Amino acid sequence: MKIKTWVNLVMVAGGLAGGLFVSGCAPVTVSSLPPDAHVYYKKGDKLIGSTPARVMLYANSREVVVRKAGYFSQTVALSPVGSENVSVELRRRKKVFLVSHPSGAELYVKGQEQKVGKTPFLLDYNQSHRVFAVRAPGYATQIITIPEDPEGNIAVDLEREPTVTVVSKPKNVEIYSKDGRRLGVTPLAVPASKDGMFELRKEGYYSREVSVGPETESPYAVELDREPVIIVYSEPKNATVVHRGVVLGRTPYRRLVKEDMDLEISADRYYTKKITIAADSPWKISVKLEPKPYIMVKSNPPNAELYRSGGVELLGTTPTEILVEKDVAFEMHKEGFDIKSFMLSADSNREVTVPLVQSFASRGKTVLIDSDPSGAAVYRPGGAELLGRTPLEQRVNSERTFELQLDGFKSKIVTVAPDSANNIVFALAKDESAGNVATSDPLLNTPSSF
Repeated sequence: MKIKTWVNLVMVAGGLAGGLFVSGCAPVTVSSLPPDAHVYYKKGDKLIGSTPARVMLYANSREVVVRKAGYFSQTVALSPVGSENVSVELRRRKKVFLVSHPSGAELYVKGQEQKVGKTPFLLDYNQSHRVFAVRAPGYATQIITIPEDPEGNIAVDLEREPTVTVVSKPKNVEIYSKDGRRLGVTPLAVPASKDGMFELRKEGYYSREVSVGPETESPYAVELDREPVIIVYSEPKNATVVHRGVVLGRTPYRRLVKEDMDLEISADRYYTKKITIAADSPWKISVKLEPKPYIMVKSNPPNAELYRSGGVELLGTTPTEILVEKDVAFEMHKEGFDIKSFMLSADSNREVTVPLVQSFASRGKTVLIDSDPSGAAVYRPGGAELLGRTPLEQRVNSERTFELQLDGFKSKIVTVAPDSANNIVFALAKDESAGNVATSDPLLNTPSSF
């Protein structure tokens, strides 16, 4: 019985193998999560169908790729002696890494000079750009298209280019690629590609295009021809350039020079400077203008009038700025202050403050002197000079003494100073003695305070 069963099993297995051998194929069903993914033969990228898809295997194993928009694709190996059903779970795709060898390559949007970053670069699929140029010094630029359904990180292997070192006369010449991208300054190693065209530029020289290919010897020497162009710079900038009375422009001023030219460089508040330029002059000429010696004159207190010495020519009211090119005498006038004379020269400080002294006459004030009763005679001390009768205004520049006399009242000596009240009333005492006569006391005959 056991022998019979074993024989039957052998016959069944042999029948299956024989059937496969006879038919030559075995079906395998590929399903996915999510469904409706496309299944392709990996070799040849031929579409088989959508999941669940039936794949016919002819004796040998085959690799298929399962793809669905918005998901990472996945490669599956199918075997005719493996499972009849293969299920693939796809991972949702939002971002993908773009890596390169060497790392640190620059990533540009194709057709634009819009740099988006350096590798490794995390690409967001929400962005619209899918085609990029990958660049690295010494390597050939490679164009890469980001697939909608990558299997994982997108790797770019850049191919190293042979290089040629470009040297130049003069030195430090800028080198630009065919698409106008600045590569650096000489001496510089540039790719020696088949269609390697470069432009060399330097201010003051004619630009020159050169071709650098795989057979170009390194270093490759390039000499630029000098333009007979002169650029005039000035300090300060924006100075006026004049030739024979005609304004040519402002600095920095660029001029193609074929013969000698006399120029005048001028600017407000600076002395004009004359220069001569020729075709063999240095291409860069710097002119430093000398500032005129303007001086800001101030006064303490301000708002004083500034005159030339003699007080005839009014120059302005302080603060005011004047040009002083030599030793000059000035006067400062202000009401209530003494006239101040002073000297200035071209070597004086750029800002000068002149202190003013209050005049003697302006230090006092007018005081109204009155008496009670009013009408008293006001004398200088000693009664020698009658000044008037109360109420009487008197100018008081310093402390002053007066004598008040009125019939029937005793004489009174009073003192008034600049810090006294503006109106002062002095009370007089009646003289009760018989034969009262107002006389001056010789002891009070003191010198006048004027």
